[in-house]
Amino acid sequence: MIQQERSYTPPVPKEYLSAKHKTLVKMNYVLTTFTAFSGLSDLYVLRALIVMVVWTCSYRDVWCYYHTDIVVRWFLGEPKSKSEIHRRAKRLKMEIKDVFKKYVKELETRMNMLNNYLPSSALYGRVGKLWAVDSFLIEVPFGKTNKETLKKKFELELRRRNYKQAAKLLYHYLNSKVRRRFKGEFAKKRNRSYFGFKVFTLMSPTMIVHEIQVEMANFPDNKVFSVSGYKVVDRGFLGKSSTWLIGFPSFRRYVEFFGIFLRRYWRPYATNREMAELFVYVIALIYNTLIYTSVLSRVPEG
Repeated sequence: MIQQERSYTPPVPKEYLSAKHKTLVKMNYVLTTFTAFSGLSDLYVLRALIVMVVWTCSYRDVWCYYHTDIVVRWFLGEPKSKSEIHRRAKRLKMEIKDVFKKYVKELETRMNMLNNYLPSSALYGRVGKLWAVDSFLIEVPFGKTNKETLKKKFELELRRRNYKQAAKLLYHYLNSKVRRRFKGEFAKKRNRSYFGFKVFTLMSPTMIVHEIQVEMANFPDNKVFSVSGYKVVDRGFLGKSSTWLIGFPSFRRYVEFFGIFLRRYWRPYATNREMAELFVYVIALIYNTLIYTSVLSRVPEG
């Protein structure tokens, strides 16, 4: 069975594939062999979003890559306009959570067969229900002079009782016609301000991301993931029941790896939280697949 799972069929020899093309080959293997994706109503859009994430590009670029890249053309199967991909992606955001949960459940079953080939720091089989939880900030453009920003600054100056500056901001607010395109909130971390969203991830000892929650950047850390078991967290999650502060550094390393992976492949794909969550799920799908195929490559032939 392991040998059959390694039988990839790219359109060109594997030695000529780039790292991005190899990722598409691995994703095609997962999309065609995991039963979790058989019930997806629009598998093409998921493939298009995967291309967007791997190349960190836009909807329009997917159309261009289809006509200029033979591997992308093989992966997508058919061309669609950027408007159609965007319109159909809005429907996919309603299904992605359920599909991702089914995929992870099936993936854990397969990883259970390969537990002897997991890295020793994966902790698989040594603990019960243990989860690594962390949060990561992802940024979107906050715009310039717009009503939302001016309102926040006006309220801040009122709290500081700086009424002269507040009056100036109120005047600019009443005369401003520019509205923010990207929805988000401001947050501060390590003396740096961020505008955008906060991504919460729940990871099992098999290094697989199980759940994702995307909130505004100012959302408190200790209000997420009410799951059974113990959660290995940092100081920001204090106050949540059944948590272990820090601990298991080799296990927490993997949730940090996902944070690096997320920042590597994130760009302002979406203007609101729901669509941003869709793209984070796609990034997690790619991450889980790369973890699984890397473990699979450690299994001896036969």
